[in-house]
Amino acid sequence: MPRRASTTHNRPFKVIGLMSGTSTDGISACLAEIHPPSPKDSRRVGARRAVPLHVKVLSHETYPYEPSLRDNILEIIHPSAGAYRNTPLQSLTERLAWMNILLGYRLAEAAKAIAKKASLPLDNVDLIGSHGHTFFHCPKPRPMGSGGINLSTTLQLGEPSVIAHETGVTTVADFRMADVAAGGSGAPLVPYVDYLLFQDIDKGIALQNIGGIANVTFLPPSGGLDDIIAFDTGPGNMAIDRITWHITRGGQSFDEGGRLAQKGKINEKLLSQLMKHPFLQKPLPKSTGREEFGHSFADNLYSKTGPGDELSLLATVTAFTARSIAEGYKRFIMPHHPLHEVFLYGGGVRNHTLVRLLKEYLPSSVPVRSIEELGIPTQAKEPMSFAVLAYEALSGHPANVPSATGARDRVILGKIVPGRNWKNLI
Repeated sequence: MPRRASTTHNRPFKVIGLMSGTSTDGISACLAEIHPPSPKDSRRVGARRAVPLHVKVLSHETYPYEPSLRDNILEIIHPSAGAYRNTPLQSLTERLAWMNILLGYRLAEAAKAIAKKASLPLDNVDLIGSHGHTFFHCPKPRPMGSGGINLSTTLQLGEPSVIAHETGVTTVADFRMADVAAGGSGAPLVPYVDYLLFQDIDKGIALQNIGGIANVTFLPPSGGLDDIIAFDTGPGNMAIDRITWHITRGGQSFDEGGRLAQKGKINEKLLSQLMKHPFLQKPLPKSTGREEFGHSFADNLYSKTGPGDELSLLATVTAFTARSIAEGYKRFIMPHHPLHEVFLYGGGVRNHTLVRLLKEYLPSSVPVRSIEELGIPTQAKEPMSFAVLAYEALSGHPANVPSATGARDRVILGKIVPGRNWKNLI
């Protein structure tokens, strides 16, 4: 019987993390060196102790999708908008099958490219962790079948068998499904990583991702894994990007620096209406996706906007993202714990109007900073997290946070696809 991978590796591991976010801009890749922790350096995980990891980012990059591929991804996700115009394939099932393979090749290319950028031969890469691209996410259980069983589901594409074959590197992927199988929503996934890397003895820290969707991990001072508060706060960049696309007639896919929103005036009446969105009123645990805050949401808002009000709409949607984040803190975090610092990462960090509004909506005593102040490049944070999750899967460590996902049990996340280097890992 093969030996299970050691839970305390005796050497640093070189791990590539891959992430294709809901904004559908491209593939973010990160090459990280994960050092074996010291056994005496531990933190509480419920009644047990967890050993923190020491991670060094060696290289990171985002590899944009070519426009035709991005269009095809979005047409599959939003079929009514695309009418399948870019491909002769008529069956949605067939398109999903082909896209799974195609994205596998694109993810493999990104892994090769980030290793080359770091001047590291692929033979020296130990592991790849790939999130893939989310095509569907339904965290709310729905009745299925004649038996009336209620099920949640999620679907990420980017075939890991292709990645492992093309690179020769053992690949861990499909991280969300183990949590779904345990009764969870499969999201958020990064709180365990945040806990291992950033938990502070004296401070309550919020790690806020503003990607297509916005999500937060809050680490109470000296808290254990069971004390983490983590949830999707609501919209991130998706609606902002889509409104920008409408305003510029397809000329811009995002509001660079928040410059367009800066020119508009926030419609406070509309903002108040948006803040009544049902998702924002839901109790924890909760997660969301493009199904609630994607193209349909943005297109509906834009369809009700007159030509002279476009910049006002963009400013209001930008304010909606900022205020929904702040209100999430005020409702679910600040009544229970002191909030000392907020660290931002994701594409929204570059939207200066969004960041300015978030600071205005939060108490002035709470500093809002970039996660780069913690030594992590903002665009590397998410792919780095999946590098760590891959490492933890190989180590046999459960890595979900049931208080955040609603799962019944703590489970090992990810499916392991052996590469040519597998014999060196077991």
